[in-house]
Amino acid sequence: MNGQTILILLVAGAVIAAFAILNALPRRQLARLKVRPKPLMTPAERRVCLMIERAMPGARVHSQVSMGAIMNPAKGLSRSEWWTTFNKFSSKRVDFVVEDPHSGQVILLVELDDRSHDRRNDTDRDALTRHAGYTTVRLPAGERPTQTSVERHIEAALGPALPRADRSPWQATQA
Repeated sequence: MNGQTILILLVAGAVIAAFAILNALPRRQLARLKVRPKPLMTPAERRVCLMIERAMPGARVHSQVSMGAIMNPAKGLSRSEWWTTFNKFSSKRVDFVVEDPHSGQVILLVELDDRSHDRRNDTDRDALTRHAGYTTVRLPAGERPTQTSVERHIEAALGPALPRADRSPWQATQA
């Protein structure tokens, strides 16, 4: 055997050994990760969530929802384009998703802005969710949310169809 053949055999052996070692390692090591609990929402988010629930009786409010749970890339994309598109938005989070509990239809997205929000990024995100057919309500950073202000912002987005007191239009349409 010449030197080149020996080198090829050594490299091939090393590759086979590397694959064998990698396959011998446990693939799922989540249980070994060092983690700790974290609150789902900040105190401000918990207050706003309650305000949304009061403003929209009968609706279901979900918090910290990944965009990948409420959107998919458009049909007709190649597999590569689909995954590239999905990966660009799927792990981004929406503060609150308001859902009709009977149909599962998303009624509204609500974002609680703070001073760290970038208007250009927010505009881009809102355009993305609008392309998917969603309306986004932004509760501005400079305005401390109150029940009245949350209702005002939601009504501005949905119009006067905002439910009052104990009557929900979602319950009425499903009855």
